[in-house]
Amino acid sequence: MTLKELFTNNKTVPADGAMGTYFTELTGESSELCEKYNIIKPEIISRIHKEYIAAGAAVIRTNTFSANSLILNTDHSELEKIIRSGYRLAAQAAGDKAVVCADVGAIYESPNIEFNIFEEYKFIIDCFISEGARTFIFETLSELDAVLPAIDYIRERIPNAEIIASFTILPDGNTRSGVPMTELSDEIVRNKNKLTAVGMNCGGGAAQIYTPALQFFSHIRQNTDLYLTIMPNAGYPSIVNGRTLFNNAPSYFAEQAARFIPHGISAIGGCCGTTPEYIRLISKYINGDKGGNTKRIQYAPEIKKKKSEFSSKLMKNQFVIAAELDPPNGQDFTKIIEAAKILKSCGVDIITVSDSPLGHAKADPVICSAKISREVGIEVLPHLCCRDRNINALRSILYGAHSEGIRAILAVTGDHIAETDRGIIKPVFNLDSTKLMSLISMMNREVFADSPIAIGGAFDPAAPKPEFALKRLEKKISCGAKFVLTQPVFTDDAIECLKEARRRDIRILGGVMPMVSYRNANYMKNEVPGMVIPDELVRSFSPDMSREDSEEVGINIAVRIIEKLRNYVDGIYFMTPFNRAEIIKKIIIRSGLR
Repeated sequence: MTLKELFTNNKTVPADGAMGTYFTELTGESSELCEKYNIIKPEIISRIHKEYIAAGAAVIRTNTFSANSLILNTDHSELEKIIRSGYRLAAQAAGDKAVVCADVGAIYESPNIEFNIFEEYKFIIDCFISEGARTFIFETLSELDAVLPAIDYIRERIPNAEIIASFTILPDGNTRSGVPMTELSDEIVRNKNKLTAVGMNCGGGAAQIYTPALQFFSHIRQNTDLYLTIMPNAGYPSIVNGRTLFNNAPSYFAEQAARFIPHGISAIGGCCGTTPEYIRLISKYINGDKGGNTKRIQYAPEIKKKKSEFSSKLMKNQFVIAAELDPPNGQDFTKIIEAAKILKSCGVDIITVSDSPLGHAKADPVICSAKISREVGIEVLPHLCCRDRNINALRSILYGAHSEGIRAILAVTGDHIAETDRGIIKPVFNLDSTKLMSLISMMNREVFADSPIAIGGAFDPAAPKPEFALKRLEKKISCGAKFVLTQPVFTDDAIECLKEARRRDIRILGGVMPMVSYRNANYMKNEVPGMVIPDELVRSFSPDMSREDSEEVGINIAVRIIEKLRNYVDGIYFMTPFNRAEIIKKIIIRSGLR
């Protein structure tokens, strides 16, 4: 039976478990000897294969994961014996009960050794082919590019070969070499015709890799017809007396691994720390025996479906209004709540809450947004910046935001920490805005599939080099952005850039930031990064103006800017000066926006 026939005829099948760690458990020998036992004591390896098949495994891997001359420190003569014997032992144990995958581990360059990796792969592949291998698995990979030449070589030798590429993706969503799973999945989609199946193995236990696995597989499932496999570890290991040990909890492993069954996974097996008992129990779940009815397992309460009304209006080409408020420096939310109530009363569609602008700490924007949403009853758009949070923190915040009913996020990289604070305050920048957008997009496909988060971004039409800003905009669109809020627009050149930007598949809210005094106008022009304000607008104010007169000048300027903007944007984005919502209300009324 071929792999395709097996997967086509069954929704999910069991695969085998770990070879190396189970070998060590049985023999007491170091796992470094595991592959050499193919020729030293082949009966041990044969026994392991047979135990996995007896436990229900319909897919098994040859004992050749580390079978290359670099890792085993051996010549090609001995290596050929190890590989050939490894394949024969698996094939003899499998008979017609299981599909045998010729297992090829990743080979990495060594800085101190001159070594031709592709030639080594060719030698290994030729050994397998000479034994009749037609199904291959490259496992524990960190990237696809490293093995593409070897995959191409197999296709050249055997056009109809079946090839699985299995990757190690850590719970943080990156491979061990730091490749984000978004980039990896895109790479797989580009090379889908070279593969039969894509898998995940190692990296963590079934519960630990559950979410990244579903996110990773979702993009692949939507864009290819590749089969999917999953082989988690028994859990996180511990080191005792120099030995790597895993908690012996096969029942828990099987229960957690069974969660993958409803998600279109073709084969579920195990990696480090798993034994035939683990596979026997997951086989029962797959076959629906003895508590294996996954429909009975409840892992989370159902989240009420909810979608962003603001986003829906944008997609229906309705003109929208967003207004930004700054969160407080302390715990008193009275002023921001009152400002939000005023903005709601004059027809604002959504309140945006900034995220510690200029790197100065303020109340968390998601917490602040949730409070506004509950107490004012208006949709909210918290800014979420990458400066202060690693990918784990960003994920945690997104889970919390979604649970609070927040369905729109403005993903931004974040202002840099002031030079005077460097060394005291340390920026993170684990991601940038586009990678954060990709992360939210992946979570939308799986975790938030029923009620996704609308993804917004920032766009600067007054950038010194508009072509770079437009290119960056296209990158954000490709990463999932559906709308952008622009930096404040004060010049005709910025409006020309907006005209060009609007040719892209993106909704644009033009930024309007009212100036309220001579001092405020000068500060914005000279001290706020990215502001391009013509001198004549600053001269509209004078130092001796009253507060009322200055406010009137600022309102009139804002109304004129809106008149210029309206035909080239899908909405207006107000940056509320000092949270003085009454000014925004007057501008909305005078400009006829509501």
